[in-house]
Amino acid sequence: MRVVKVLNNSLILALDDEGSETILMGKGIGFHKASGYQFRPEEVEKVFVLKDRSISRNIIKLAAEVDSVYFEISKNVIDYAREEFGMKLLDHIYLSLTDHIAFAVRRVKQGIVVPNFYTTDMRRFNPNEFQVGRYALALVKEHLDIELPTDEAGNIAFHFINAQIDHPYNDTNREIRRLTEDVLDIVKYYYQIIYPEDSVTYTRYVTHVNLFAQRLIAGKQLDGDASHLLYDQIAEVCQSEFRCVERIDRFVQERLGVALSSQESMYLAMHIHLILEEGRSR
Repeated sequence: MRVVKVLNNSLILALDDEGSETILMGKGIGFHKASGYQFRPEEVEKVFVLKDRSISRNIIKLAAEVDSVYFEISKNVIDYAREEFGMKLLDHIYLSLTDHIAFAVRRVKQGIVVPNFYTTDMRRFNPNEFQVGRYALALVKEHLDIELPTDEAGNIAFHFINAQIDHPYNDTNREIRRLTEDVLDIVKYYYQIIYPEDSVTYTRYVTHVNLFAQRLIAGKQLDGDASHLLYDQIAEVCQSEFRCVERIDRFVQERLGVALSSQESMYLAMHIHLILEEGRSR
């Protein structure tokens, strides 16, 4: 393995002996390495073969946005899931989990807490995945001295359910997945767009819609009304997005018999705005 570019202390873009691009992962693997450095096999903890270009591009983009410690935490959590519970995981978990943990820490630092009302059911129906989530929270506390709320264990567990190759979905999980796909389709056809599926913004957008669907299925949306000032500011900027959310609201009322809260509508409009901006920038 020969170094092409050091992405951060934990990630390196390299070429294997056949000339194919790979991503090398390991704690401190990029420290004092330079282009052209030749790795010995025992120096590499995890090798990503970049067959899926969207995953590789997003890992490279994410490496420029977040500290290497988040990649290290994610790798340790994924290793734990595989070794402790024998989970067979798709490689996209390295991207989605790293981004989720970094974003969750950022929210806590800003004093923002987004509850997960599916935590109790997650603990009951998916105990292994929930334990992985708790392990992730313990590592965040150990490495960053930041206490993530217990509900984040449920959010992280959901990533591991989605990433498993052979996970036996229960009825609730299947319902959440269907609702997520339906909401994504409503936005897609409302704007007649092709989603930028190779972007970090898209990963965050899908994660938000997934958790949004999770809260709806649990029957417990985000509590309270959104700040009138914040709501009005976002509504002014995202007029088209709010009209799209109104269509989603009608769909949800027909499917589940509930109307969206102002907070759910506001956050959904914000994420739709971001994914539209991502598409326009290409």
